[in-house]
Amino acid sequence: MDATSSSRSSLTPSNRRLVVVRVLGAKGLKGGVRVELMTDWPERLTPGTELWPEDAADPLRISRVESGGRSTVLHFEGVVSREAAEELAGRYLEVTARSLPDDAWYWADLIGLRVETSDGTELGELVEIFRAGANEVYRVVGADGERLVPALRSVVLDVDLAGGLMTVAPDESEEVR
Repeated sequence: MDATSSSRSSLTPSNRRLVVVRVLGAKGLKGGVRVELMTDWPERLTPGTELWPEDAADPLRISRVESGGRSTVLHFEGVVSREAAEELAGRYLEVTARSLPDDAWYWADLIGLRVETSDGTELGELVEIFRAGANEVYRVVGADGERLVPALRSVVLDVDLAGGLMTVAPDESEEVR
């Protein structure tokens, strides 16, 4: 359960893309945009990196990165005015998904899995993933209500993406009332 990334993703003609930032707004007069980071790997946002506005066919190439302030600021080739930067406000920007180790999954791959305990008790469907402090939590909704399952190796025993099933330890999830 180590490496996960944004639950927002879209397909491209040749590969998958995943959201890494949301544009908050323009900064300055020369086309900079303030962004909210939505990735576990912000180090991938370097000059030369291509980011696709969600549902766009053509990427934007990062020309400069400013960090250290309240928010990260990205500058893109061809976006040279405040007006051009403002057009990106509110948009999600994506990168091509990278391969993950065998024991790690993107959030988008986990959403929709059927969840059951190791003794075969059906808990429901994984409908949401969120962070709670340093850990991730899976929200599972089923016939008996809603449960929160901590994304810990001791709790999540198996993930079978092909079979659409996550197996968890019995009595390790918390019922939400």
